[in-house]
Amino acid sequence: MKRSAILIAVALIALAGCKSKHPVSIEVEPEFNPGEYSTILVLPTISTITRGEDPKRDSERIPNRVLWELVSERYDFKFLSPEQFKMVVAKAQLGDRSEEFKEKWSREHVVDLDLCRAVKKELNVDLMLVTVVYLWHKDETDYREAAAASATQVGMTLSLIDPNNGHVLWDATDENYKESVRSEGDRVQSSSAGIDRRISGTSMSGSDIYAAPPFDDVVVLVLEALVGAIPERSSY
Repeated sequence: MKRSAILIAVALIALAGCKSKHPVSIEVEPEFNPGEYSTILVLPTISTITRGEDPKRDSERIPNRVLWELVSERYDFKFLSPEQFKMVVAKAQLGDRSEEFKEKWSREHVVDLDLCRAVKKELNVDLMLVTVVYLWHKDETDYREAAAASATQVGMTLSLIDPNNGHVLWDATDENYKESVRSEGDRVQSSSAGIDRRISGTSMSGSDIYAAPPFDDVVVLVLEALVGAIPERSSY
């Protein structure tokens, strides 16, 4: 009996050790001291997902909303919204530079210093928070396949940039997913005409419980891990 209890305990510890780490990776510059900074400007989300894959640009809209909700819950830094960034860009007539900034950052992880300094001059921010979405995918399985589950995947990177010199002081990446309810083996019934029909699988709200979960649900998982990993000023 004791031996069984020990084996169970070991198995539980092993399973805990196998759990995915979130965020997946974090890189911090040795000289970065959060206590030296107080104001962070949140830039609009940059999505590398093509318009063919995401015509409504949900990969920009949803992370923008969720990120602002999460950073607004932190009181160690003062966060300025993406709207304030857009206002500065419009005022300085830097719209073209803003698009170049997005493309260059998503491709090379390099900032446009002129744009950074223009924003710094206008808003006097200490840091800029840049978000990139690089994974945005739904895998819808065939509902007739037994024990199958559809899934939604999201991958994002958050970076803190010094607008004075363009240096990346802190950088974190995370990926996560969420599965639908797994299908049962008898979810397909044959009608009298011999045509397969789907067994009802709708929730109280009318959504399909076997379809891939909403992107919102996975974005929350990813951004909670990333925003939670931003070093606190009080801890330094």
